[in-house]
Amino acid sequence: MNGPTAAADAPARVLRAARRPARGGTALVGGVAVATVAAVLAGLGPAVAVVPAFLAAGAWAVVRAPLRWSGAVLLFLLLAVDDHMENVGQWRTPLAFVGDLLHYRLDDVAHVPGLAVTGMEVIVVVLLAVWARRRAAGETLDVRGHVGVARVMRGFVLLCLAGVIFADANGLLHGQALVPWKVRNLLHPVMLFLFFDLAFRGPADHALVGRIVVGAGVVRALEAIVVQRISIAETGGKFAVGTSHGDSVLFAAATYLVLVDALERPTWRRVGRAALILPVLLGGMLQNERRIVWVMLLMMLAVTYLVTPMRGWKRTLTRTLAAVLPVVVLYVAVGWNAQSSRIFAPIRTIRSVTDTSVDHSAYWREVENWNISMTMRAHPLFGMGLGGRYVEHMYNDDISSLYKEYREWPHNTVLGQLFLLGAVPFVAVWALFGAGLFLALRAFRFARSADDRVAALGCAGTIVACHVLAYGDTGAHYSQYKILMALALAFAGKLAVTTGAWPSAGAGAPAGDPLEGAAPTGGRDRVTAPDM
Repeated sequence: MNGPTAAADAPARVLRAARRPARGGTALVGGVAVATVAAVLAGLGPAVAVVPAFLAAGAWAVVRAPLRWSGAVLLFLLLAVDDHMENVGQWRTPLAFVGDLLHYRLDDVAHVPGLAVTGMEVIVVVLLAVWARRRAAGETLDVRGHVGVARVMRGFVLLCLAGVIFADANGLLHGQALVPWKVRNLLHPVMLFLFFDLAFRGPADHALVGRIVVGAGVVRALEAIVVQRISIAETGGKFAVGTSHGDSVLFAAATYLVLVDALERPTWRRVGRAALILPVLLGGMLQNERRIVWVMLLMMLAVTYLVTPMRGWKRTLTRTLAAVLPVVVLYVAVGWNAQSSRIFAPIRTIRSVTDTSVDHSAYWREVENWNISMTMRAHPLFGMGLGGRYVEHMYNDDISSLYKEYREWPHNTVLGQLFLLGAVPFVAVWALFGAGLFLALRAFRFARSADDRVAALGCAGTIVACHVLAYGDTGAHYSQYKILMALALAFAGKLAVTTGAWPSAGAGAPAGDPLEGAAPTGGRDRVTAPDM
C-alpha cells in the first residue's frame, strides 16, 4: 500500500497504536477489580483482598522501569528480608513471609501442588523475559551505558554448566535419584550472575549496589541485635544464632566495603560514615554468634594487604604492626590457655576454630573431613555422582535432627563437592569463581580511579568470604552465598573490561548482549559513579 491511500491510513494506524496501551491498562484495572471483589466475597480478609492491587502495581512497575531498578529492589529483598524457615522459633519481622516466598519452593510455602520453583527463580525469569522483549522491540532503556562482562567469562560459565550436568548424569548412572536441590545450589550463582550482568550497567551502578549491600547488612545486624535482646528478656539467655549462619558473609562483605571505601578515599565524610556504620555491623556480627565471620574478615583484610601497593594506610599499618608484633606474640602466648578472662576472648575464639582438643564442633568437622577424604578414594577423578553421600568410616555424632542432609551436602562444601563431582568436574565448576577472583584483582591493578579500586577490592573480598563460608560451612546452601558470589562475579567481569584489565575480543558487540564485553576504556574516558 502506498500513495494517497497509505497517507490516509497513517493517522488511523497511529490512533490504533495509541489505544493499545490504554486498552492494556483498562484490562489490568478491570482484572484487579474483579480479583479484589472475589477475594472480599470469598471472605479471605482485607490483607488478601489488597494482594491483587500490589501484584498489579508491581507488574506495571516491572514493565515500565529500567531493569537495574527492578534488579536493585530484588537484590535488597533477597539480602535484607528474613524468613520463617531459618532458625525456626525465633522472632521474625512482619515481612518474613516475603522471604519464604523468595527463597523456598512455592509448593511448600504457598501449598500449591506443582509449583516446584522458588519465588526468586520466577522473578528472575520474568525480568529476563522483560529484557528480551525490550531488546526484540529495539528499545534502549536497558542498553544505554551498559557494560557487559569480559567475554572470557562465557567459557567459564559453559564449563561450569557442563560440570554440573556431568555430575548429575554420573549420579543417575550410579543408580542415584535426581537431586534438584543440589542442582539449585550449584546453578543459582550462575543464573544470578547472568541476571546481574544484564540488570546492572557496570561502574555507573557501583554506588547503587554498594549501598544496597551495606544497607542490607545494617538491617540484618539490627535484627540480630533485636532478636538477642528479645531472647534475653524472655528466656534469660541468647539464641545460638541471631539471624542466620548465611548472614556471616553479608556482614563481612558490608563491613569490608565500608572499610576499603574509607581507606581508599580517607575523607572526613567517609571516615565519619564508617564510624557510624561499622559499630552496627560489628554489633550484628557479635550478636549472630558465628566465629566464621571473623575468619572471613581477617582473610579479606589479608588479601587487601597483599595486593595493595605500599603507600598511605598500608605503610602506616606496616610500621604499626612491626612495632606491636612482640606484644601481640606475648598476648597470644599468655592467652592461649586462658579459660575465663574476658581480655583473652579473641584468643579463645581463634583457638576454638583451629584446636579440635578444646572445641567439639571443630573436632566434629575434622572427623567429617576425614570421612569425606576416605569416601573420595573410590571415585577420585569423576566423583560418585551428585546424588551421593559420604560414608562414615569413622563414627561421628548424628546431627540429622538439625540437618538431615549433612552427609549429602557436607559442612565443608569444598571437600563435599570434590567427592560428589570428582576432581575433573570440580575444576570445571569452580574455575568460574577462580576466574572472577583473578579478574577482580587484575582490575584493581589496572584501575585509575578510587571508585574502580574500591569496587574491585569489594568483588575480590566478597569472593574470598564466600570461599571461606564454603570451606567452613555449607556454602551455597545459604542464599547470601549465591547472591553475593554472583554479584561479585558480574561486577568483576565488567570492571575487567572498563579498566582494560582484560581487553575483550567482542569490543564491537552491541552493549547489553549477555556475556559480551564492551570496548576497554582503561578507566579514562567515562564518568565515574557517585560516592557509595
